[in-house]
Amino acid sequence: MKPASPVRARISLRGFTVVEILVVLGIVIGVISTLIVGLGYGARRARIANTEFLMNSIVAGLTRFRAETGYIPPILGAPSQVGSATAGTAFGQLGWGRDMLDPPSLAGTQNAGPAYGTWSATQRQNLQKWCSVTTIPEYLLGLGDRSQDGYGVIMEANGALPSNTNTPGYREQPALGIRNPGSDGGWGSLLNPRTGTQGKGLFGSRNLAVSVPTTGNADSSNVFLRGKSLGPYLEVKSDGEIGGLTGFQTDGTPIVAKPGEINNFDLAPKCLLDFFGKPIIFYRRGYLNGDPRSTDRTWSLADIVALRPQRFGPGEDVNAMPDGNNDNGASRAAMASEFAFLSFGPDQRWNPTIRADTEGYNEDNIVRFGP
Repeated sequence: MKPASPVRARISLRGFTVVEILVVLGIVIGVISTLIVGLGYGARRARIANTEFLMNSIVAGLTRFRAETGYIPPILGAPSQVGSATAGTAFGQLGWGRDMLDPPSLAGTQNAGPAYGTWSATQRQNLQKWCSVTTIPEYLLGLGDRSQDGYGVIMEANGALPSNTNTPGYREQPALGIRNPGSDGGWGSLLNPRTGTQGKGLFGSRNLAVSVPTTGNADSSNVFLRGKSLGPYLEVKSDGEIGGLTGFQTDGTPIVAKPGEINNFDLAPKCLLDFFGKPIIFYRRGYLNGDPRSTDRTWSLADIVALRPQRFGPGEDVNAMPDGNNDNGASRAAMASEFAFLSFGPDQRWNPTIRADTEGYNEDNIVRFGP
């Protein structure tokens, strides 16, 4: 057999060159990067879909709540009136973040609609901030005990069930649910506030007992509460879906802690989180004279900047309150809706004053309007 030539032998034994290795590594890195991007995009889409499903569930629950009570729940938030130690005017007191906030009073008439040119800068800002992250768990879940929403047991200081079986509400299980909030939507805090409290609509003014006690907590009268119990209207599958409200940034962005992140988490008013870990914000139409069944037609949800889409299809837009850039474009869906829900979306950011900013904060907002 003829031996291989020296040249061929050298060629057959030659290894990869540095260039070839770099090319292969580049291909491998490219494939891995593509997989990572694809997996990240898939996870992002899944979170968006889960958040949208959660919002649809909230809309369904809110619709059932209205069918039983006749109204959409009011807006709960930081105190509209301060100076009441009973109500709680700071985080760490149960009333903070759970007082009923009066709807903004803006210029306009019920027949002619809004009068944008006469709205002051403060009125415009107050309108954008008239929203709630605590209303949803308060009314649709009922995370509080009898002293807070009239339903469920009052737990011992160590978190155990009451040792005295004669305690009012001891047999009211499970804990989730609420006692009917009444015609004012605030457990009597507007129409029949508790004696000795300061300010109507405040958390500390809720009248949860059959007879109004003269002093102390409503449960000190040891009277069994009567009236229909409602809900819960939502199913919460894990503690990760519930956050504790600890404050607000200057633009109205809620600051939220998760279980284990703060020592006094149980004292924080609760909010429902989307699948990006941020609170879902609740908006509703204004109402008149403290009656949540009525509708204030001098403004609509189209005037809420954060609910406005980035793009409009043919015939989808209407004129509403100008934003910070004097852009008055809004959607017909917002103008016709009675309530709405907002998630900050994947980037977990928003701009409540400008519809379309250069940073694109509102581009991925997830909005769901109710009927």
